[in-house]
Amino acid sequence: MDFVQKTQKKIETSRKKLVKTIELKSYKKLAVNFLILTANLIIIILYFSLSQAKVVIVPAKEDITHTISIPIKEEVSLADNELAVSGNITSIEVSTSKTFPVDATSKVEKNATGAVTIQNTTRDRNQIFVKNTRFVNEAGLEIKIDKQVQIAPGKSITISAFASEPGAKGEVTSASGRFQVAALAYLKDKIYAEISTDFTGGEIEIKVLTPTAFNKAKDSLQAELRDKGYETLSQGSSDISKDDLAVEITDVQSDANPGDENVDTFTMTAKSTVSAFSYDEKRAKEIIKQELIKRIPPDKLLIDFTGEPQITVNKTALQIDTTATAQIQRKIPEAALNQEDIVGMNEDEVREYFIKITGIRDVQIEFWPFWVRSVPNLKDHVNIEIKK
Repeated sequence: MDFVQKTQKKIETSRKKLVKTIELKSYKKLAVNFLILTANLIIIILYFSLSQAKVVIVPAKEDITHTISIPIKEEVSLADNELAVSGNITSIEVSTSKTFPVDATSKVEKNATGAVTIQNTTRDRNQIFVKNTRFVNEAGLEIKIDKQVQIAPGKSITISAFASEPGAKGEVTSASGRFQVAALAYLKDKIYAEISTDFTGGEIEIKVLTPTAFNKAKDSLQAELRDKGYETLSQGSSDISKDDLAVEITDVQSDANPGDENVDTFTMTAKSTVSAFSYDEKRAKEIIKQELIKRIPPDKLLIDFTGEPQITVNKTALQIDTTATAQIQRKIPEAALNQEDIVGMNEDEVREYFIKITGIRDVQIEFWPFWVRSVPNLKDHVNIEIKK
């Protein structure tokens, strides 16, 4: 009996241990599953709560330029929105005179001159040569005597002569050979001329007043006239700039003209009207900017002006010519910025979606954190902005 009881007791003890072991293993498994489920839930929550998408739209930009002429008036009515600027002009008459050297030289072709000895070897022919009688050598070079002479038979005479054609080719020498009388070719061995003094002066250098030197002198006088005008006008106003003065030359006198030769110096006198302008520059810039804005198409908007407007004073017409340039871009419709339209798209799909919209040049897309590969489902986690 004792043996049976002991055996039953051992069996009961073993059973309880087994049940306890099974319960412990089930609890551990359940705990592990719970931890895995919790971790997955946390990951899902983090994914949806942290995922962000930022889309930066880069609009296509272009430049627009506008130029207008604005009159300068002594009185401008701002109440009437008159497109004019206030200003005035002061003018004086000034004159100056100056002598300028001529440095430029030029080669000029002339008829070379020299002397020839004419031989008359005939026995009984008394030969008369009139002025400009032509003599020619075998090379075809022609010379002429400069006065009438008479040569008795068996005699000779030396006389001055000149080349028929201007230039260096007319500078004949004793090496040029005999010159026969052009009209007496049959007597070339009886009556002929030889060079006794080499011909020179076929090409000479002379001083010439060139158009460049003449205009340079005018510019120099204009600068002097500006200086004189500034000296007088600045006494009445300290706001006058020398560079802004208008110099209108009314009269120019010169004792030599372009093309004149053998001129060592020439004197030029000039008279002019020198005018000083003053105007409301700030008002001029405001006008050109407003006029440019009016010309921006309704489907585009102003980004910014490119630099300051350029202003040129037209002193003759009493006006200023001003130009302004601005950068503009096409307006992106609000419907194109709807976050819901791009939910679930990846980077390539988002770019393709926006590039199709007119006026968009590029799209920059950022996902965060690093594991995000598409636009989140939560609208407030999607940021779409237009790059300025």
